[in-house]
Amino acid sequence: MRRFVTAFPGRRDYYQVPVALAEAGLLERFVTDVYLTPALKSILAVVPEGIRKKLEFRHTSGVADDRVSCLWGTMARERIRHRCGCSRVRTYAQTDREYSLEAARLADRANADLFLYTSYAWEAFNRKSHHTPRKVMFQYHPHLHCIERVLSADLRHYPYLRASFAKDTLADLPDGLKVRERDAWRHADSVLCASSFTLRSLIEAGIDARRCRVVPYGISALDRPPGPPPESFAVLFVGTGCQRKGLHHLLQAWSNASLPKASKLTLVCRSIEPELECRAHECKGVTLLRHASVAVLDRLFEQSTLFAMPSLIEGFGQVYLEALVRGCPVLGTPNTGLPDIGAEPDGVFCCTPGNIEELTANLESLSVLLPGNSDIRHSARNCAARFSWAGFRRGIIQSVNSLG
Repeated sequence: MRRFVTAFPGRRDYYQVPVALAEAGLLERFVTDVYLTPALKSILAVVPEGIRKKLEFRHTSGVADDRVSCLWGTMARERIRHRCGCSRVRTYAQTDREYSLEAARLADRANADLFLYTSYAWEAFNRKSHHTPRKVMFQYHPHLHCIERVLSADLRHYPYLRASFAKDTLADLPDGLKVRERDAWRHADSVLCASSFTLRSLIEAGIDARRCRVVPYGISALDRPPGPPPESFAVLFVGTGCQRKGLHHLLQAWSNASLPKASKLTLVCRSIEPELECRAHECKGVTLLRHASVAVLDRLFEQSTLFAMPSLIEGFGQVYLEALVRGCPVLGTPNTGLPDIGAEPDGVFCCTPGNIEELTANLESLSVLLPGNSDIRHSARNCAARFSWAGFRRGIIQSVNSLG
C-alpha cells in the first residue's frame, strides 16, 4: 500500500493523524509550519524561555524528524497580516492553500496518497498529477451549509452577534476561497468525521454515507486519583466567547435560573465578543478569565461541579473529554460529539440547542444532583477512559484500510 502525505499548521489534534500513519508505516511526509527540528533543538539552550517552551510544544516523538517538512514562512506572513489589520479569516484561507499545494507536490514526487483535513484539501485534491493518489479527507467541523443554517436561525434572535456569525460562516470570504471549505468533500475518495453530527451535516450536503466513517477523538488519561466532589454548584465554560459556542444562551439561562445562593459560573475565554463580555460582567456570580495556564485550567476542571458549553454547532468538542477525564460532568447539546461520547449515567447531559427554558431547567436540576456526588464523577472518568488517543489512531488506520 502506498504511503500518505498529510499537512496542517500548528498542533492540530496533538499530531495524532501523522502519528497514526507513522505507527502503521504509512507516513510519507508531514507538512507543517513551525516544528522543533534537530537544528532548532541544538540551539534551545540559548533561546528565551518563553519561545523555548512554545518550540518544545511543537514536536511529537511519534513522527521521525526526517518525515517532517516545514513551511516556515506561512506563520510569519500570518503575523504580519494580523498586525496590518487584515482579515484573519482571509489570511488563514490564503495560507492554508500553501499546505495543500505542498502536500500535492510531495505526494506527486513520491507517488504517495493524500490524507488531508478539510481546510488543506482543495488544491491537492484538484491538482493534476502523474499518478492517481488516493484522497482521504478528515472533516473536522460540520459542513458549511449546516453551520450557516443553524447560526442564521439563531442570529434572528440575537442580531448583536452578527460579527461572530460572519467569522464562523466565512461570510466575508469570496466564493473562490469559500468553496475550499464547502466542496472539498466532493473530490475525496473517502471522508472521516470526528462525530456523527458532522457526518449528518455531510449527508445533508449530499455525500453518500458509504464513503464516510466516524472516528471520535481521544484523551490522555490522568495519572492521579480524583479529588473530592465539590459541595457547591460551580459551573465552568472554556472556549471562545462567540455565537457558535452558545455562550449567550448560557448567560441568559444562568440569569434566569433559580440556583443555590453560592452558585458561580467561571468563563475562560481567550477571546470573547464585546457584547458577550458586557453581558458576562452584568450577570451575578459570573467571573470572566481571559487567560488561564494549563495548571489553572486543570484545577478549575477538578473544582467545578459541571462543565457547560451549549454549543449550537460543534465538530466534536474536545473540551468535553477534557472535563470528563477529570471527573467533571458535562452539559452540552446534540449538535456536538456528546451523543458519541455517552449519556446521563456517564455524566453527559444534553439539551436542545438554543432552548433557553430547557437549558435553565437543566442548570436548576443539576445544581441539586451534582454537588457532593462522587458516583457521577467516577462515572464521568470511566466514560472518558473509553476514548484514548491510541483508540483514535487505531480508528484512523482501520477506516483508511476499510474504505478502500
